[in-house]
Amino acid sequence: MSLILSNRQLPMLEALAQVSYMTYDEASFYDQRPFRSMWQRGYMAYKPGKGFYLTEKGKRARSDFYGTDIARKNPNHRLMALFDPAAYGLAPRKPEVHVMRHKGAA
Repeated sequence: MSLILSNRQLPMLEALAQVSYMTYDEASFYDQRPFRSMWQRGYMAYKPGKGFYLTEKGKRARSDFYGTDIARKNPNHRLMALFDPAAYGLAPRKPEVHVMRHKGAA
């Protein structure tokens, strides 16, 4: 799993993803803070004579950012405990009772 991308790192990652290689001169137009942090994380590398490029680790970080699944595993469960259905004109749900059966339980 990759680390969380900042609001500066994501656009820098996108700029690198748009090209095969970014020259030193092209890289000088960008804010160097995200550039340096991406270098330190191993999201990009430099190939002499060609320029900077996105590594597999960088591609994975980008993929993780866009591909994170936020769907609930069971949408029938109630919402977080702080959500008050009555405040929104909704009928409160009955709590679900889960019976757990374990071998040897009394």
